[in-house]
Amino acid sequence: MLSHNDAFAVLTQLAFTGREGMVLGPASTSLAFSIIADQHKSRFVPTKITPGAVLRAAQHADAILASDGAGGFCWPDFAVSFDAIFTVARVLELLAKTGASLGALRARIPQVAHRAAIEFCPWEVKGRVMRTMMERHLKDRVDLTDGVKVFVDDGWVLVAPDADRPEYHVIASTTDAGHADRLVEEYSRLVRSVVSEAAPQAEAVVET
Repeated sequence: MLSHNDAFAVLTQLAFTGREGMVLGPASTSLAFSIIADQHKSRFVPTKITPGAVLRAAQHADAILASDGAGGFCWPDFAVSFDAIFTVARVLELLAKTGASLGALRARIPQVAHRAAIEFCPWEVKGRVMRTMMERHLKDRVDLTDGVKVFVDDGWVLVAPDADRPEYHVIASTTDAGHADRLVEEYSRLVRSVVSEAAPQAEAVVET
């Protein structure tokens, strides 16, 4: 059985078969997708993390596949909506056309680390966390699609506020697992530090 991430990576490879274009997914999607897109002379474009944001971005003329990263797949040339039945039909079509197997495609997924943690953050402190991140990385390469994604030599680390809960997501994806672990710990400490300074009574909770 394929995980949501592996299924998305397999479908991304199939979508790029014989064509160039744009695949879209949440900013938290692993580094593997940018690598796959580069291999096919195409693009992986991050969106805000919510499913609605993914679908809005999927209306772009170059979009050939979009996913919410949780099992929802959209094929914009058919309909700008998540459609499981059409996904099955499209996968069977592309597998027949390419002669590839799901196992072979899964084996080709670039091996990267993808680590995540959740940090408690009161609503009133969320803006301060974001400002701290921006001030810390004024001269660095960042992406502000959702939260602050900081690019490092072998990948990136993302600090993004949860839209519905008093939490921050800290996610790192790099080619080195140890580096990803260290980045998640470093930026989790940063969030906890800002929360502690702003609201000493709050207790930081980490979930992995």
